[in-house]
Amino acid sequence: MINEYSKGLFCALTVLTLAMVAPNCAEAQFRALMQAGVSGSSFRGDTVKNASYIKRLVGGGGLRYEYPSGFEFETGVYYLVKGGALKFDFEDIPIEGLSEITYIEVPFLLGYRINPYKRISPRLFAGPAMAFKTEAQITYNAVGSSFEQTEQDLTVEGQDLGLIVGLDFNARVGSETLTFGLRSTYGLSNARSEKPEIYNTSYVLMAGIIF
Repeated sequence: MINEYSKGLFCALTVLTLAMVAPNCAEAQFRALMQAGVSGSSFRGDTVKNASYIKRLVGGGGLRYEYPSGFEFETGVYYLVKGGALKFDFEDIPIEGLSEITYIEVPFLLGYRINPYKRISPRLFAGPAMAFKTEAQITYNAVGSSFEQTEQDLTVEGQDLGLIVGLDFNARVGSETLTFGLRSTYGLSNARSEKPEIYNTSYVLMAGIIF
C-alpha cells in the first residue's frame, strides 16, 4: 500500500504545483498534445538483484497551460508498461522471470521553458504522477529451458505513486509545433503488497505534436 509519507508528498507536490500556476491564469495559453515513444523499465530495492530493463511502447496525450513567463503546467493520461527482467533461484534451480505491469499514468507536471518564443526552446519539468494498474503478469522459465509459464501477478498494488523529472524541446516546423523529450519516473511507493519493498523505475523517450 502507499504509505503515509508518499501520500503526504503527493499532496504537497500537487498543492505546490497548483499554487505556482494559479496566478495570472488569464494569461495562460491552453494547448493539447499527443505523444508516443519507448520506455525502459526495471525495479530497484535493497533486495533486488540481477534486475535488467525491459523496453516497451508508450503513448498518450495531455493538456498544457503555457505562461508568458515560461512556466507551464501539464497533465495527461498515458498508457505504459513497467516491470523488469529478473533472475533468481528456486530450490537451487536458476530461474529467469519477466514481470510486466500495465498502467494508466496521470502526471501533474510543473515546467519552466527557456526562450519560449524561439524556434527551438528547451524545458525542464518535474512533478508527481499516479499510475493505476490495469494488468500484471509474470512469465518465468528455468534457465536453458524453452518451456515458459505465464500467470497473473496478484501481489502487485493497484496504484503506484511516482516522481517524474525530465527535459524536452519544442521545435516549430512550419505551422506545427513538435516536441521531443526524455523523462524519468522514480517510484515512491512499494510496487507490491508484499515485503521486502521494491520500486518501479522507468525512463521514457517520447516525441509528439502540440496543437
